[in-house]
Amino acid sequence: MNAVSSLAPGIDRSSPVPYYLQLSQLMMQAIDRGDYAPGDRLPSESDLCRDYELARSTVRETLRHLADQGKVKMIPRRGAFVAEQAQSGWTLQVAQGFFEAEVEQHRSVETKVLEAERCILPDAVAQALDLDSGIGGFRLARVRRLDGQLALYSVNYLLLEIESVLRSSEVLTSGASLNRTLKAAGYEVFRARRGVEAVAATRDLSTLLEVPVGSPLLLVTSVSWGADGKPFDFYTSWLRSDVVKVTVDAQAALNND
Repeated sequence: MNAVSSLAPGIDRSSPVPYYLQLSQLMMQAIDRGDYAPGDRLPSESDLCRDYELARSTVRETLRHLADQGKVKMIPRRGAFVAEQAQSGWTLQVAQGFFEAEVEQHRSVETKVLEAERCILPDAVAQALDLDSGIGGFRLARVRRLDGQLALYSVNYLLLEIESVLRSSEVLTSGASLNRTLKAAGYEVFRARRGVEAVAATRDLSTLLEVPVGSPLLLVTSVSWGADGKPFDFYTSWLRSDVVKVTVDAQAALNND
């Protein structure tokens, strides 16, 4: 359905509730009634502005609010769509990366490789990978889009021996899954240690992720070990929390008594 009248009644201009929240409530009521099903395109900004006599900035604030709540998803040059209400976002599990988590939910992931080169591993990375300071490794830096929106910037530091695996794969050319490629080459994640923290966007990150300097981002850091007990991958990912929601998958320890 694409008739804006399904969102009636209109805006109460005598109410102290901000116009964007009133319109958000009207849109959510229409979704809850089933007027718009998951995947349906919502009325355009122009339609909403005209039918509710609102400024475009107010309508955009409404859509941003609904997107932040996970109720709608914005697709550049196409508009706003009702979001699937199933769990969405990156669940931090041992065996699954960002690519697999999103593709399994039938979302579009686009990858652009920014760097793929040998480097001297930073001391902190070398230590995390149980390597000597000053040793060489392979650095892979990428930006990734989710349903057309810039979602994250990630940097992987890998053992130098893994370079040949990646050079002969589609990871560097077509954005294939790094996790799956490594697993096929015998580097399956057996154990991982991951952390999540809130950080502010630096000037470089603001350019890469197209957000204002100081915007809140989520920083995910991870070390992955193989079944042989040796670490082989250290990565950092800076995520736009307005695009990607992060869930930590926790499980109680087994009691061996």
